[in-house]
Amino acid sequence: MNYIRVRVAVMLAASMLCVVFISTLVMSYLVADLVDKNFRSEFTYRISRLASSLTFDGASAVFHLSKEPIKGAPIERETIELQDSFNKAGVPYEVAVVDSPSGTRVASVDFGAGHITWPFPDNTLPAHVWYGVAGYIGLITAGVLVVAFFAAYQATKQLRFLEAMAQAVLADGTLSRVPEEGAAEIKATARALNRMGDSFKRLIDSKMRLVAAASHDFRTPMTRMRIRAEFLGEDERADWLHDLDELDRIADSAIQLVREETVSKGNELVRVDELVRKVCGDVISIKLPVEVKTVSNAIVQASPLALTRALRNLVINAATHGGGAMVEARLEEGVVQIIIDDNGPGIPEESLSGAFEPFFRVDPARRQLIPGAGLGLAIAKEIIERQGGTLAISNRLPTGLRQIVTLKLPSKEAALELAVQSQSA
Repeated sequence: MNYIRVRVAVMLAASMLCVVFISTLVMSYLVADLVDKNFRSEFTYRISRLASSLTFDGASAVFHLSKEPIKGAPIERETIELQDSFNKAGVPYEVAVVDSPSGTRVASVDFGAGHITWPFPDNTLPAHVWYGVAGYIGLITAGVLVVAFFAAYQATKQLRFLEAMAQAVLADGTLSRVPEEGAAEIKATARALNRMGDSFKRLIDSKMRLVAAASHDFRTPMTRMRIRAEFLGEDERADWLHDLDELDRIADSAIQLVREETVSKGNELVRVDELVRKVCGDVISIKLPVEVKTVSNAIVQASPLALTRALRNLVINAATHGGGAMVEARLEEGVVQIIIDDNGPGIPEESLSGAFEPFFRVDPARRQLIPGAGLGLAIAKEIIERQGGTLAISNRLPTGLRQIVTLKLPSKEAALELAVQSQSA
């Protein structure tokens, strides 16, 4: 990275020096040409004024004095300064600086016997000189800005893949491969990112194998415990089997959660109304209270099986813990919202932030009354976020819980591409 900094610094310094050099060269040419023109015109005018005041007699010349000073608008400041200069130099004559009717600035000197006029230089810079200076500054500024933006673009365009890399995390949590090309430091960065992505992949695969192995080993002693439970008394056997069933659900849910984190299904175009009615019908078929309200027929891009599993978890959660689920789907600006309400006790406000954590329970004693492993919300959130959506929960007034699934509507291009793929399949 130090090499990049040095290269950018050298590039900017060299570019700015080039801009200043070229700008100075151009303005020097323009100013030199202007000075030459002014000098020639001033010199010509002074010679013409001198010649008009002389009478030549062979090699001699006689000055002709005017009886009256030249008419014109007096310039007070210049007159005072020039008179003061005359006095300091011991020149005993009156002088006045005026703008003559011809538009030139002249000094009229009173010699007593008459007056002589002489061109007086205008020390103020003409407007076109200021225009030139402004143009020079503007040229340098514009050049520096252009060069700076170009240099910054050139220096950073090869690093843009870092942003793309951050946005290209795959569904299984790994990083997509980065082309190892470009400058030496870019290649080194790409190699490091690819190694990091490979490490993530190995870590996730190892986690999956560990959970699968633990689940297998977990079920073996559970099977032995089931066999032994058969020899217990009726009441004690029921308690043992109830606890073993709960352990089974925990193991199954843990495996399902890991699979949702690591397995990605292909996306399709899914009609929200059909999906919601199917999920609610499945839940009603297991004798849970569900009410389907207004449902939008919007189309989303998602994995049908995964989204069905997520919605089923949420609806069952509302129907079991909330005394019944009320489901509706409505179309908002660019998104579709699936809202699942219930009339249960809700979740304490201080516990809402942890509701999506694995094995979350509002009341640990509840597992004795309602079966479940506490992974329904965690699995649903994982699935929905995989589909590019969000899951939010909040308490309702006066009582109850609201679960809101928000899914983006696909772009026209994505919808057309998926439609073509489904037809070709």
